[in-house]
Amino acid sequence: MHIIFKNGLASARKNFIPGLILQGFALTMVLLYYFHQPTHQFLLKIPEIKQRMGALFPIITASFFGGFIPFLFMAVQKTIRREQYVSHLLFLTGYWALNGWIIDLLYQGQALWFGDQPDVLTIVKKTAVDQFLFCPLWSVPFAAVTMHWKNCDFSFKTACARFSRKTFTIELLSILIAIWAVWIPAVAIIYSLPMALQFPLFNIVLCFWSLLLTALSNGDK
Repeated sequence: MHIIFKNGLASARKNFIPGLILQGFALTMVLLYYFHQPTHQFLLKIPEIKQRMGALFPIITASFFGGFIPFLFMAVQKTIRREQYVSHLLFLTGYWALNGWIIDLLYQGQALWFGDQPDVLTIVKKTAVDQFLFCPLWSVPFAAVTMHWKNCDFSFKTACARFSRKTFTIELLSILIAIWAVWIPAVAIIYSLPMALQFPLFNIVLCFWSLLLTALSNGDK
């Protein structure tokens, strides 16, 4: 247990400044929506596009913002080798296409369950379900498993051979603690928007977060 908290807190401290930037960015977008009329009018066009595209909207936009743009950044920064371009691009876009679809369903389900009013109690309920149910039951385990597979050069045989239940459990809980430190405030900010705009803001925050983490990891090299 000590190792779990130590690793989680170390990661949270490492991501403290990027987390504050992320939260500040998300809060700025929300404030612009409520208090800046041109931004408000621009953002109101997004739900119309989402409605026309249907289920394709979260799949395409999440794969673009969470996968394609960060991939381009990594390619320009040369953090991945040329021979890895295709595999990493397919992995990142596929990973976020699936996650984007699931997260959009989460937002829709929570709107049906708790309503679409951005009051404090509703925001607290949605944030709690998001971070303390969805995150530990799906988001973090799925990320840990798929990233382990990627780090084993997309070999199922190697991934299984290198798998350790103890190490996986420690890593899982450590990641969860680190994510909570950054994403609980960010998710609460996202849920303060009307439901139709929650997923578009998630995409922007996701892209910003992915780029920040890539830049941070580059700085550690």
